[in-house]
This record gives sequence, structure tokens and C-alpha cells, in this order.
Amino acid sequence: MKIIIHRGAGETGGNCIELVSGRSRILLDYGAPPYSPQGEQQQTTLNIPGLYDDKAADPILAILVSHTHADHYGALLARPVNPRIKVFMSEIMEDVIRITAKMPSEPQKLTADIHYFRKGHKFIVGGFVITPFLMDHTAAESFAFLIEAGRKKVIYTGDYREHGIKAAAFKQLLAAKPGPIDALITEGTQAGIEKGPAEPEIMAHIEANLKGRDGPLFVMCAGQDIGLLTSLTQLAKNTRRFLVVDGYAALLLERLKHLAEKQGVELKAPSLETEFLRIVRNKATQRIFQLSEYMETFRRMRPRMYGWDWIRDNLDRLIIPVRANAQHWVGEEIKDFTKATLIYSDWETYSEEEGMDETLQWFRARGMAEVPTPSSHHAYFSTIRKLVENKKPRYIIPINTAHQDKFTQTFGKRAKILNNGEEFTLD
Repeated sequence: MKIIIHRGAGETGGNCIELVSGRSRILLDYGAPPYSPQGEQQQTTLNIPGLYDDKAADPILAILVSHTHADHYGALLARPVNPRIKVFMSEIMEDVIRITAKMPSEPQKLTADIHYFRKGHKFIVGGFVITPFLMDHTAAESFAFLIEAGRKKVIYTGDYREHGIKAAAFKQLLAAKPGPIDALITEGTQAGIEKGPAEPEIMAHIEANLKGRDGPLFVMCAGQDIGLLTSLTQLAKNTRRFLVVDGYAALLLERLKHLAEKQGVELKAPSLETEFLRIVRNKATQRIFQLSEYMETFRRMRPRMYGWDWIRDNLDRLIIPVRANAQHWVGEEIKDFTKATLIYSDWETYSEEEGMDETLQWFRARGMAEVPTPSSHHAYFSTIRKLVENKKPRYIIPINTAHQDKFTQTFGKRAKILNNGEEFTLD
């Protein structure tokens, strides 16, 4: 089996890895590269033989999408791939991507031959046998893949951690007994951090900092950070506050609940039935109203919608997650931030969503009290080490990381550091 990292080696975001076995070829993720703090982005699409045409001697059979952060799927929206390529994701993931693509002023379309997978259910693509494993990450769903072909076995982790609300998923991966692993392709976004607090500890830290404080709580939170939204719902309940989201987040939460129930899964995530949830009438909410396919959901959202008069009258009791460009609607309606508190992670770069860093700087410039938290959406190095010790791969291939040296220092010759475009053949 050959492994080729087309993008994501020695850098964070934009993952795209090719696996080749005999005449079978598949891609693991096809992400858009991250934005810089200046809002600049690299070329989104890649020139991979067979990705956009039929000229390759051996066609690309499939693209496996690990989760719904744009740095893992975003290039699929930039240009339709060859229609002969099957794109595998979960049903929830497809819904999240399609909703997210419709939100900008210039909507995008997911034009691809979509096929669903489910955790633990093997499927076959050409010479590959693939098993998805649900992982702990901030996206609605995130998966690792066990890929078997030609007597070789590879695990691709996607993005993961073990300290979030789905920590049990990581334990299930550790408990799996797939046999000898030839290569572990693991993300290392925050491999520079050996160990840190779990999400419940972080929320307890935030709650302790809120004691004796009056005023609104603004929390840096990407629109798809379902894990953080779930934790903030519990925080609202514990502190007798309201969690105020926009229509985009509310629609994602409701669709997530609906599709999970369809599969017989009960989620901890908030929904329209959550007592402390409120929906603000802003441009994102108005945009949802224009999506005719979600009119029934929007109808059920109406009783939870509140205007700016209610927001201003109850401001001291509100927790408001803010995502990219939130400063535009917050700044129009709220002028006094003297009693406000800003929660953000000083361990995150906020580069996964365009405009997030600009939003953070705007809120910091308002002069409100700040509570930086050591929160992380990705695996600490102790978690990566635990996975390596558990699976005992012959090779560890880091991706989505600027900390390649940490892998060589820890794992020695077993750490295989690849450059973008470099081929590595499993012997």
C-alpha cells in the first residue's frame, strides 16, 4: 500500500491523503486550507490525477470525509469532483455541510455522489475494506477509519481528542482489536501540549469565574462546535442564565437531534425543547427562513425566537456564543460592554473558520473582562501517545501538525515524517 499526503504535512488544515493498493485509489478528506488572520487562503483545489477528469490510468474510487470542519471537506465545494468518485460521509455530516454551504451571501453547493457510512459498519471500495469509528471531537460527528488492503492495515484518525463530551468514543477505539497495524496516520494539531484539562474541568473553571459577576457572557464558539454548545447549555442551567444562539446553530442542533433519533441514538446536545435555549433574530436566522426545505423546523423555532428588545432587557442573564462575523450583528445592537465577560481559548488559533480571529480581536477591543481558558479541540500529545501504545503501529505518520519534531523525539524511527506530495510504501 502507498500513502501520499497531498496536503496537510507539516501544516494544520486542508487535509488530503491518498491511499493506493494495486489499482485501487482513495482519498482521505479533501479539505480547504485554513485562512490566515488576514483572511488569506491558499489555492483550495489540488491537481491530483483523476480528481476532476478521467485521464488517470487508475481512477480515484472514493473520498472518505472524516468530519464537517471545512479544513477536511471544504475543497469539495470549490469545484465539483469527477462524478464517478463516490464521496462517503454520514447522513448527519451531509446535512451539516449542505446547511453550512447555504449560509453565506453567495451560497455554495455540494455536488457529489454521496454515500453514507455508519460507525462500526464495514464497507468495501475497490480493494479497500473500511471500518469507521466515531471519535471525540467538536464537530457534530467525527470519524477515524481502519483501512485494510493487500494484507496491510492503516488507521487514519481524522481530528480527535479524549477529553470532550464524547470521550467514550475514544475508549471504544482503544478497545477495538483490529490486529497488527502497519501505519497510524494521526493528527497532531496540538501535539505541542503534553496534557491539559478535560472539558468538564474547563466548564467548572468558567462557572467559578462567573460567581459574583453580573452581565452577559460572550463565548468564542464556531457554529459547528456542538460539544461546546452542549457544555454551555449545562452552564446556562447551572447559573440560571439563557443560552442565546442564532438560527444557523439552532437549525444544526435540531437537524442533528432528528437524524440521531432516526438512527436510534439519543444525544446530549441541546435542541428546541431545551428549557434555557433562546434564538436571536439576526441575519443568520433570517437566512434560515429563506431555506424552504427547512420551513417545518423554522416553524417550530418561532416560539423560541426573541428580538433585540428582549435581548437588551435580559442581557445580564445571557450566554451568547459568538462565531465568525458575529461582531457585525452584536455591534449594531449592543453598545455597552462594561459588565460583559469574554470567554475564549488561549490555546486555539481560531483559523478553522474564516473571520474567527478578526471576531475575537473585535470583542477583546471592547474592554470587557476576559477569562482565557486552556481549552483544546484536539488531542493532547498524551492522548496521541496512548493511541500509539494501544495500537502499536509499525509507523506513525503525523499530519495536520506543526509539531513533527515531537513525533521523532518520542517515537524515533517509527515516526515517518512526510512532505506534501511524497510517496511512502508500506513494505
